[in-house]
Amino acid sequence: MIQMIVKRLGLILFVVFGVTLVTFFMSHVIPGDPASLIAGQRASEETLQSIRQQLGLDQPVWIQYFHYLGDLLTGDLGTSIRTQRPVLDELITFFPATIELAIAAFAIAIVLGIPLGILAALKKNSIWDNLSRVFSISGVSIPVFFSGLIVILIFYGKLGWLPSNGRIALDINPPTHITGFYILDSIFTGDMVALKSSLQHLILPALVLSYAQLAVITRQVRASMLEVMSQEYIRTAVANGIKGRLLIISYALKNALIPTVTVIGVAFGSLLGGAVVTETIFGWPGMGKFVVDSISYLDFPAMMGFTIIISIGYVLINLIVDIIYGLLNPQMKQ
Repeated sequence: MIQMIVKRLGLILFVVFGVTLVTFFMSHVIPGDPASLIAGQRASEETLQSIRQQLGLDQPVWIQYFHYLGDLLTGDLGTSIRTQRPVLDELITFFPATIELAIAAFAIAIVLGIPLGILAALKKNSIWDNLSRVFSISGVSIPVFFSGLIVILIFYGKLGWLPSNGRIALDINPPTHITGFYILDSIFTGDMVALKSSLQHLILPALVLSYAQLAVITRQVRASMLEVMSQEYIRTAVANGIKGRLLIISYALKNALIPTVTVIGVAFGSLLGGAVVTETIFGWPGMGKFVVDSISYLDFPAMMGFTIIISIGYVLINLIVDIIYGLLNPQMKQ
């Protein structure tokens, strides 16, 4: 287990290096000049050259990259070209909103995905199983931007049940900052008005973000349950009179969840990256929307910082998954 953790930590360094290398050079081949965006179309060449020197854009790309790596080793993600603030400070500001959305979507995917997968497996080839297949296929096939627009049209445009933009209503003050998570801060401070508004604004983006991963989890749980239910020890348990909830939870589900854990871990990592589109559609003020706004300004440090944070988070999530997998499957400890 310790060796695995050490390997994963080494993998983090390798992944970060690879991500910085690819992302840095890809971002610098994008047509456009950040200096022109900052100074305006009518700026003189002297002004543009001065801005390029301030940003270090007048140097060869490989020199810029090594300067960036040197700053990165000290924890400096650079300064945002668009906001002129440290990128790390900007990401810390928007981080709670993204994590709150990802956790809500993750909870929906698990709470609904596991029971639906179990139901589909127990009712194999029934209408419930067929519906779960249609649900799973549509979940991984329908683009997030399309499903987002559909739910906005229905629940906001037609029914008027839920808001479609932001984290909280404009006429309601955000809860006192404690954690940065509006739901938790509202509960901690007893601000029920902010809590109600925050939950209402969270529902639609969380549902849309969770849909694809909910479909994947449902399909994985169904497949794992079908495989486990066909094992000899399950038939032996049934022959010994064990059935119902005890058989499903204590015997079948426990073993079916072992391969599902990996899918669930990858799902959470995907939610962090997938939040970019969802946050843009719903105007959710998280890291995803921040980086989308930065792309239009060719804000290289902001794009790089976001990519690095997501890549580190993805590797850490997989490390946690491996640890949980080892606890569930004793053979992994050998």
